[in-house]
Amino acid sequence: PVKEFKKQKGQPFKIALYIRVSTEEQAENPEGSIRNQEDRLRQAVEYKNRIGSFGEIQGVYIDAGISAKDMKRPKLQELLRAIRSGEVDLVMVTELSRLSRNTRDFIEMWDMMRDHSCGFTSLREDFDTTTAAGEMVLFQLMNLAQFERKQTSERVEAGIAARAARGLYNGGMVPLGYRIIEERPGYLELDPEMARVVHAAFTSFLREGTLSKTAKWLNENGYKLKRSTQGGGSKARLGHFTVDNLQALLRNKTYLGIKSYRHRGEAKEVRAVWPAIVSDTIFHRVGQVLDQNRRRLKPESSRKLPYVLSGLCHCVTCKSAMSGKSATGNGGKVGYYEHVWATKRDATL
Repeated sequence: PVKEFKKQKGQPFKIALYIRVSTEEQAENPEGSIRNQEDRLRQAVEYKNRIGSFGEIQGVYIDAGISAKDMKRPKLQELLRAIRSGEVDLVMVTELSRLSRNTRDFIEMWDMMRDHSCGFTSLREDFDTTTAAGEMVLFQLMNLAQFERKQTSERVEAGIAARAARGLYNGGMVPLGYRIIEERPGYLELDPEMARVVHAAFTSFLREGTLSKTAKWLNENGYKLKRSTQGGGSKARLGHFTVDNLQALLRNKTYLGIKSYRHRGEAKEVRAVWPAIVSDTIFHRVGQVLDQNRRRLKPESSRKLPYVLSGLCHCVTCKSAMSGKSATGNGGKVGYYEHVWATKRDATL
């Protein structure tokens, strides 16, 4: 049975104001949209209180620079907890899309609100959720909001696919060895210093034969990775070669002057607008050696330890995941757990 929202006569609401701005809105107007939303909501509460005992604002919940595509928003989760605990029995927003653009998510939130006798008000749409007609209008508006979001997503996807088909750079971290041409959006040029490092990585791998030996040789011979990045990525590069970042570099078709992308689940490749750093011959020879190394069988050992907690246990101090290692001492082979990233990071130095 549907639990109808009911407010005891004469009892004022315990009001929560929910405010959200997208990343684009925040970039264009860092505080204006947030302040405008809060001012409008407070004025609405003040107006209703002048007419009668409407309610008191218990909290203001602001998610800045976050999309409404899902419910993974810190302040929204705080608001939902406040509703469940009874601290709030009315949620107010300036418009429905501030709370959610996903019909399924909103239905889940609205069911929870009703179960905890919590109402919902949107200034822009001006509907009353305490009636069946108001609830019907609410869901119609949610469907329209979701339709608008899907249309926008499809337009963006089509634009990205069209740019990729032309071989243009579409954003994200710029690969080592290239840099953005500011006056030509979508085009990359060679970074001469790092392009030399990339070329050395390919040629030295063909000579050394394995990722570990190649990474060690590059590090010992002064080939450094530029720590700073362009175009995206929240973390700086390590500055030296590891087995993992070397393998990613050697498999990257960007260095062939190829743009790889996916469109509607299909992998595609086109000639990119940037120059190649290595030749087709070198790239494919490197790929063949990597494939051979991966297929090479390693003898099974009866003394191999299972390490069932690899990736499941974490360091108490730094919270990093830990993996199984072993050492041989006077008492024989001893298993233990070590920091995964620290081990990989330092193994080639």
